[in-house]
Amino acid sequence: MGQKRGALVVWLLLLSTLLTQVLVEVEANSFFPKSTVVISNQIEGGARLLVHCKSANDDLGVRWLDPGKSFDWTFYPHFFTYTLFFCAFRWEVGAHLKWFDIYKQQRDDEVCKYCHWAIRRDGPCLAVPGSEMCYHYRDKL
Repeated sequence: MGQKRGALVVWLLLLSTLLTQVLVEVEANSFFPKSTVVISNQIEGGARLLVHCKSANDDLGVRWLDPGKSFDWTFYPHFFTYTLFFCAFRWEVGAHLKWFDIYKQQRDDEVCKYCHWAIRRDGPCLAVPGSEMCYHYRDKL
């Protein structure tokens, strides 16, 4: 009986390891498409835009975008949990930071795989075929 139990434990450990590896590969392969977020400085009046984006796992750093300039990043949305990237924005010296959830998987996954955001004074706008979906900033994180 002891050998059977030991063999079962080894078999379960191997199966668990194999399943974990398969799930990691499934989440990170082209079967599940990547998403891309583009942030474009469209602040009225030609101001430079400070942008700092991060998720629970990634800090994309602080960037300064000149008027009309943009930056982007590409990632695989999570398979078992939800992906969330949030950003802080400021375009006037001494002004309060404005916050926005720039990629929220529950909101954006069905809307865009290439999510192009125009950052404006009154809020960020997501380009969708034929129009834009505009939102308000949050005052606090």
